Amino acid sequence: MGKTGLVLGGGAVRGLAHLGVLKAFERHGIRIDRIVGTSMGGTIGGLYAAGVSAGDIEQLLLSTPKYRLIDFGIRHRGLLAGNAVHNTINELLQRHGKHDLPIEQFPIEFKAIAVDLMIGKQAVLDQGDLGAVLRATTAFPGVFAPLMDGEQMLVDGGVLNNLPVEEALAEDTCFVIAVDVAREHEKKPPRNMVEVVYRSYSLMTAERKHSSLKLADFVIRPDVGTFAAFDFTKSQECIKAGEDAAEQSIEELQRQIRIAKANHLIKGAGNK
Repeated sequence: MGKTGLVLGGGAVRGLAHLGVLKAFERHGIRIDRIVGTSMGGTIGGLYAAGVSAGDIEQLLLSTPKYRLIDFGIRHRGLLAGNAVHNTINELLQRHGKHDLPIEQFPIEFKAIAVDLMIGKQAVLDQGDLGAVLRATTAFPGVFAPLMDGEQMLVDGGVLNNLPVEEALAEDTCFVIAVDVAREHEKKPPRNMVEVVYRSYSLMTAERKHSSLKLADFVIRPDVGTFAAFDFTKSQECIKAGEDAAEQSIEELQRQIRIAKANHLIKGAGNK
């Protein structure tokens, strides 16, 4: 049976829409076999792939005081060191008995995308400790310090590849769903330094994102374009937008998955 892949793009707070999409998938029994994510998409995708439900991830993100995620790290090449985020993720994994489970043993295949600043190329992270991997894929340059891993200096994968559809493709994959939470360019001025940097990176990766979307079999676009990237007061609205977008697409999505799996079986039988 061909596998169904899910690609979750970066988008800061808008990436919380991925939770809403996953909640709708759970409700309608849509089974995901492989998840690939960048930044916020990597965080939500990684926790879900480990076996933590969308509802439990939502509860953690909405109930964790923001001050718990702040650990200043100017000397570590970022405003924030990023270790507090790492610790919070590991607490959730420990609560669900998943803290000792390496990525290669997850019930759902998982890959996170980061960028290695030492060689200027993307790094696909699909082994080892999830906490460290998520620390890397969410290390937004200038805000969070890079993760040092041996000779690698890893930062947010959205710097080069904010919607990694190609990394979800494989011979055993028959259908790939992409969730795009990035908004198109707007004329409204950024509100602060972080938004200036974030929008600059978004412009740099926009063309690659459009190319990636063409590789997906089905695209879900939650209506989160009106929310500023780092306005966490809109977290619940973003989750609901993802849920609404998935619900509106669900019947057509289920139909296309059934057709893709049937065609994959026929193709496989023909090759024997």
